[in-house]
Amino acid sequence: MEKKNLKHLKQGKNSKQKKKSSKNSWFMLMGILGLYVLLYLMKPDPIKEAFLYTMHLIVSILPVLLLVLIFMFLFNLVNEDKLKALIMKSPNFLKYMVMAVLGTFSHGPIYAWYPLMKTLHDKGISYGNIASFLYARSIKLNFIPLAAVYFGLEYIIVLSIMIFIFSYFQGILIDFFYKEKILIN
Repeated sequence: MEKKNLKHLKQGKNSKQKKKSSKNSWFMLMGILGLYVLLYLMKPDPIKEAFLYTMHLIVSILPVLLLVLIFMFLFNLVNEDKLKALIMKSPNFLKYMVMAVLGTFSHGPIYAWYPLMKTLHDKGISYGNIASFLYARSIKLNFIPLAAVYFGLEYIIVLSIMIFIFSYFQGILIDFFYKEKILIN
């Protein structure tokens, strides 16, 4: 009985915090809009210029942001159990490539992937394969369109290809040096 009461108290407290946070957000928005109106009344030309610049920026980035949302949705459809099976069935020399590809398609915070990497290592995946995965994570497919807007498509493509290639070689080197360390001990 007491657990139910505590649960209801916690839920009530969380809903009150959400309402308060929501109200604070609206107050902040209204305060900023009020400040813009006040500044517009004092000096309209700079405010018009800032507004037009902001609208131009939003219009130019909006299609790219839509692509980012589509990529993020598609990446959420990946099944983790099928990934494990695919990795474990791959030949040893292809595991670096498979892990690099999976690292490229992974998203979210890196610490969320550590338990999966630990499980794979316990089942026989080498540290080099894990290094390939982690290195290739620096390729963010969902941000390539946005990065291309700022840095140019050619640069981003070359950078992504080089990161992918070096993730493969990094995995091989990690395994080479790690095996050397084991042989010395």
